[in-house]
Formats: sequence, structure tokens, C-alpha cells
Amino acid sequence: MAKKAKGRDFYGQEVTALIGEACREFGVSQEELDIEVLETGSAGIFGLCRKKAHIRVRLKSTAVKKGVDKPAEKKETSPTGSVTSEKETDTGSTEKSAAKEVVEEKQQAGSKPADSSAKQERCQEGGEKTGDRRGRKRSQQEPVEPPTEEVLARIKEEITQLLSLMGYPSEVNLKVEDTALRCQIEGEHEEAVVGSEGRTLDSMQYLLRKMMAGVLPDRMMLSLDAGDFRRRRAEELKERALALAEEVRETGKTQAIPALNPAERREVHMILQEDKTIRSRSVGDGLFKKVLIYKPGSKSGRPPRKRKRRSSGRTKEN
Repeated sequence: MAKKAKGRDFYGQEVTALIGEACREFGVSQEELDIEVLETGSAGIFGLCRKKAHIRVRLKSTAVKKGVDKPAEKKETSPTGSVTSEKETDTGSTEKSAAKEVVEEKQQAGSKPADSSAKQERCQEGGEKTGDRRGRKRSQQEPVEPPTEEVLARIKEEITQLLSLMGYPSEVNLKVEDTALRCQIEGEHEEAVVGSEGRTLDSMQYLLRKMMAGVLPDRMMLSLDAGDFRRRRAEELKERALALAEEVRETGKTQAIPALNPAERREVHMILQEDKTIRSRSVGDGLFKKVLIYKPGSKSGRPPRKRKRRSSGRTKEN
């Protein structure tokens, strides 16, 4: 029996970024790598107790046979091995950002790790490069097993108790839709439960996802809403994103929408991905990040480069 090749470990903030780094290090495309996700990483609770993402990467046997037996030297190359320019890297960043938000929302949900192949599928969804559409294969996967009546009763009880402890007793209704469990809060305290720009509701959703990660079926996403806030918020974000995109086209100045959760950021990216005259990307750390809307090639659309300090060679006079 052939001995399994020893893998190389990568650590960082996001799984998607680590996959891209592994592709560059090995000098091959993602399809030629065997990727094992050991830790998806976590932003922690309200920014505390953060965990780094950790993946272990090996070359697949087919790649080894082709003569790729060691990581390539670090070069400015794409995962396919071809040299890329800044303009090529910038193209399609909106689509990549939308895919990244899908992965990040799963990480924030605290979903249970499945077997290694299932982990790879989830990571590939956010780590694909421009023009690759394998993330759409999720719709072709086997249907998710719905939660049992006991699990639904427990989740409803937890939400009801949490609302009571907050001083906002409300009615809670649950509904299973494909891969999502919709938890609807109704009553006289809806506005207080939502909070400023939905921050309170998002924080409750984050905590409940962490609490229920061990009882919900794998790939089942818990969504929390109060009244029709999510619908109104989506319409507001659409109008705001389109208005800012028009302003960017007219003035050329980069605009930003601050403090959005992963689902909201993905919504903005999806709204703008058909417009080839502008780009969008998420920046920041933690659960809430801002979305930049900018023109292709704009310097403000990219993170600033670190400049190396040059020694002047002059000696200090006494």
C-alpha cells in the first residue's frame, strides 16, 4: 500500500486566501491539490477568541505523475501557472467576493465539519478563480436532511428564552426551506430586537448559530428575522448599492457601505456583479465588514502595499 504524501500546512485568516496561497506555492491549479481543512477559523464572539484558519495541502497523485513533486518558487503567478497583471487580477473581483461571502457565512454559522471531501467542496466554493463556476454545483448536491421535530422544538425554546431574558418576550415561528431554517420573531418588541441597522438581530443570529451548530443537520443554515426587517434591509441595500455605483461611474471616486454582515455583503456583490464598469470587494476584520465600490484599476480598490524602508547610508553626526 502506497504511503500517503506528507502535507504542507497553511495558516491565515480565511480559508479562501490560504487555498490561493497553496496554489501559488505548489505552482499548480486547485484541481491538482488535495486540500484538507483542519480549522475554518473563527472571528470569535464579538471579536474575542479568534481562531486562525488552518489547511493541509498535498499534491494529488495525478499531479505527481506529471512531474510536479515540490512547491514552485514564489512568483507573481495565478493558480493556473500563468503570469497575471494587476488588471487581470482585478477583473472579476466582484464575483470572487460574492463567493467568499458564502464561505465566510458558513464559517460564522459554525457548521459541523464533515468528511474531508465535503470540506473541500465547501472551500472550493469560495476559492475558485475568475471564470470558474464550480460553486454553482451546490444546487446539484443531495438535498439536506431536515431537522427533526425535537431539534425544532429545542431551537424555538432557546430563542424564546433568549428573548425573555432580554426583556423582549415575543412569538417565534420556524419554517424549513431547502437548506435554511427560517426563524421568525413577531410581536410588539420587533424594533428593539432588530436594533440599530439590524446589529442586535445579527448578533443574536450569530450566537444562535454557534449554540445550535451541534444539533442542526450539516449544511443547514439558521436565519433569524424580526417582522419584515430582512426584506426591507435587502431593498434598502439594493437601492444604496446602485446609487453608489452610479456615483462611482460619474466621479471615479471609490464609495463604501460600512458594517455589513456576510449575507448582506454577498447581496451587494451579487447586485453589482453584472455591471462590468465597476467592481466591489469586502475589507475589514470580524463579522461586520465594509464593501468598497470602485472602478476597475482604481488604486483605492486594492489594499495598500507595504513599502520597504530604505537605509540612507548616512551616519548620524555628533
